[in-house]
Amino acid sequence: MKEPNLSFQTLDVPIQIKNKLVELNTSIIFTKRSRKGSNGWLFFGQNRISGQRIAVKFYDWSGDPDYHAEPKNLAALQSKNVIQILDASFVDRDYAYFLTPYYNNGDLDVEICNGVRGNNRAVSVTRDILSGLSCLHAQSLLHRDLKPQNLLIADDLSAVIGDFGSVKKIPEGSSTVPGSGHSLIYTPPESISSGEYGIPGDIYQIGMVLYQTLGGYLPYEESAWLNSHELKKYREMTDEIDRQMHANSCIKSRIEKGKIVNTETLPPWVCVPLRRTISKACNVDPSKRYQSCSEFLARINSIKSKIHDWKIEQGLPVRYGKVKYRIAFDNKKNIHFVQKNRGAGWRRDKSIKGISVKDLVLEVEKIH
Repeated sequence: MKEPNLSFQTLDVPIQIKNKLVELNTSIIFTKRSRKGSNGWLFFGQNRISGQRIAVKFYDWSGDPDYHAEPKNLAALQSKNVIQILDASFVDRDYAYFLTPYYNNGDLDVEICNGVRGNNRAVSVTRDILSGLSCLHAQSLLHRDLKPQNLLIADDLSAVIGDFGSVKKIPEGSSTVPGSGHSLIYTPPESISSGEYGIPGDIYQIGMVLYQTLGGYLPYEESAWLNSHELKKYREMTDEIDRQMHANSCIKSRIEKGKIVNTETLPPWVCVPLRRTISKACNVDPSKRYQSCSEFLARINSIKSKIHDWKIEQGLPVRYGKVKYRIAFDNKKNIHFVQKNRGAGWRRDKSIKGISVKDLVLEVEKIH
């Protein structure tokens, strides 16, 4: 077992966390710090006795105690789609931490960056997240930071909700908590306008994850959200803080107007029922979204028969089924065309006509 390659003395973390790391180091060999995410401090390591690879997340525990999700309550959560908490406790009055298993497959963000894996995969991931989230909601807990970086991929490829650094408990007699200051692009409109966050806020974020997993356009670069006038002003600024404040203001305006999720950027093989599902989940008005995980799940189940499994293989869109169809390209004639495969290899299907990929996909979608 290798000795730690982390130097605790040079870590740029609060002294309380540094001291806790030294204490935990008696049973854990810390090997790496992750810079991913913005709502805490994440470290990876290995148990000195069992050899199990683990992750330790420290997060801010300060603020209004009425909204605190106590570490022991988080550790009691039991769901296949919620990360198992091996240990959770306070550091002091300002910080807390939880210890979880390490996931070899990484997070959903890595999967998305490696290429969209198809309609069925996106729906499966969404089901998993909704299943895990219903466990949190049953305990009056709101996640507030559901994004691909916080959704882990298990060995069986199921999606698992991780990172509880932004979780808040809904006080008795209330239905909302303060909005989170993390992950601006995933912030629901009501958190911008009123500073509040409820169950529809989590639903909004899952809608965004479904949108991303299906291939919707959602750039992480702040400047990508600015129009030409806003971008010109952004580039003229020399102070980085001023630039960020300007970009954030522009992005917040887009969020409030419902201009973050654009279903027109989805691939043409994402069916209308799925597009409408995303639009409802991400509605600017929280009262017009799905009001619970079960309602969202019911919607997905009701349109299951209308969702065909399209994937990208060797750069070509392929629809799976008893007969497979794919959109190919003739370099000599500079045209797209359809091929089908009944099990004996790909053959051109001249009965399906169209000019663009979108046209051909729509024709293939007519075939049941």
